[in-house]
Amino acid sequence: MKKKEEEEEERKRKRRQISPSSLSRRVSAGTRIRRQPELYTLDDFPHHKATKVNVSTSEPIFVDSQESTNTLPRGKKEERRDYVAREALGVAEKSLIERFLNECIINEYVLQDFMFHDTVEGYDNFLSFHDIRELLFARESESVVIDCYVNAYLFLPREENPDLFWNFGYVGAALKGYVESCRDDKSKEQHFEYAFGKLDRAPNEFDLIFSPMHVGTNHWALLVIHNKEKEFHVYESLRNKHRPDIPQYVEELKSYLKGKHIDADKWPLRYPDPCPQQGSGDDCEIFICKYMECLARRDIQDLHFSWRSTVLQLERSSYAYLITVYVESC
Repeated sequence: MKKKEEEEEERKRKRRQISPSSLSRRVSAGTRIRRQPELYTLDDFPHHKATKVNVSTSEPIFVDSQESTNTLPRGKKEERRDYVAREALGVAEKSLIERFLNECIINEYVLQDFMFHDTVEGYDNFLSFHDIRELLFARESESVVIDCYVNAYLFLPREENPDLFWNFGYVGAALKGYVESCRDDKSKEQHFEYAFGKLDRAPNEFDLIFSPMHVGTNHWALLVIHNKEKEFHVYESLRNKHRPDIPQYVEELKSYLKGKHIDADKWPLRYPDPCPQQGSGDDCEIFICKYMECLARRDIQDLHFSWRSTVLQLERSSYAYLITVYVESC
């Protein structure tokens, strides 16, 4: 018993002594073994809270799209400095991100090389240098970036301060895509079982369960299984688009949940207002990450915060920083 307590103390001590090591050493090996993601604490990297604003309308909130990044210089020198919101970051954050970019260039990494190649919270995923680059330069992101965000920004802070969060679960950003790729019900059932089997309790014991959805060809939306209200909620940053795959996915979920003591057949599918809406650009994954943050945390209600383009740009750099720290410390 004493030995276990000492080991736990040692793990906690290491959490407070994160010192990112060389990415080049890690990539040269091709793959690496990951420990459990337990090294991030709020003391080390303070949680960024966007400014709250009062919202008194039931209409969706529209935000200006961020400045186009298609005109960003693509030369090696420029790629080291011209990512979004660089000037708003602190010294430590800026130093880590720019070292990451510099090492990619100096060592001539192929952007598809892996920063790690294993699992994230039980999900088989691969985070590449390209994924972080796309996040920094305001381009479309992959499901693994969303999964890493949930780990670094929600799960690990919740371990430190559980009272700040609702009782939420997360089933991975790739689940909908896996289910849609199946041609038979048995395969769909296996994917649902795998994803929901990673939860730390039965599905009906959560207040909320988050399921990010890749919809259409290049867009992300958020589905929330709201057990208390007995409803499915969709947070969609481009609501003017027709998305038939969303209700289809919800019907598949209803069928699966029936065997998990959740009779959701009559639960309505709602699109809550107010729901911040994006302009043009590739900000949809940032929107669903912010949706999850607002819904998961008890101190932010009804999406009452600033959605200005400058805030979204800062979120991109902040996420890239936290995810890089998270990966470096695993």
